[in-house]
Amino acid sequence: MTVGDIIKAVRWCYDEEQMNSADFGNASANDNTLMDNIIKSKIGDAVRWICLYCAPELLGGTDTDGTDTGIVYEGSITTHDNITDTSAGIVNGAPGTVSNNRFVLPSNYVRLLRVRGNTWHRAVRGESLLKEDSDEYLQLHDPTCAYATADRPQAALIEKARKELECWPSATTFDFTCIVTPAASNYSPTAQDSDKVAIPPLARTAFIYYLAFLVLSAYEDSRAARMLEIAKMNTGRNG
Repeated sequence: MTVGDIIKAVRWCYDEEQMNSADFGNASANDNTLMDNIIKSKIGDAVRWICLYCAPELLGGTDTDGTDTGIVYEGSITTHDNITDTSAGIVNGAPGTVSNNRFVLPSNYVRLLRVRGNTWHRAVRGESLLKEDSDEYLQLHDPTCAYATADRPQAALIEKARKELECWPSATTFDFTCIVTPAASNYSPTAQDSDKVAIPPLARTAFIYYLAFLVLSAYEDSRAARMLEIAKMNTGRNG
């Protein structure tokens, strides 16, 4: 979508089309410019919101012009990969009795969808991730307990400044898919109407209505609550 299209769509949500029919000292034009700048400045916040809360199946695909949104990140790492700011890599000296089982996630990581080691018989879904302070995680390091196996792999999210993923059993290659925040571009009041922001087609309604919620909140408008409710209804998630 272009920034201009986003502005129009947001204004239509609460019936605020640009109108300069009564141009008293160009006040109407100034009001329009102010609202447009607020919409532009909140685009990045709305993109991050859909990355956090929309169902994964809504975040795939490309924008209407075929531009990749950069939200769904697919990576494959081996024991020899180096760690960079935007990619993942193996952490040397991982704890436990196995090696090559922990790697750093991309710096713009939001949430995991799946991970699978090359020797595993099944993948681990993001909603099945263990917490490192849980009893289940402790059992992975206890030789008296049942180890994770290729038929029953496990993965734990390590909550550090740069998130890490610890996978059991170890493997030489890990394939993973996660949601990331795309690079911030055209997210400022100085963005031009012709600039483009790639939005997943199936998440567009949630994005537009959440953006409308942010704008109306800035004006302390009572309609903001309704905009947020509609945005949540379109995330594809229950509850």
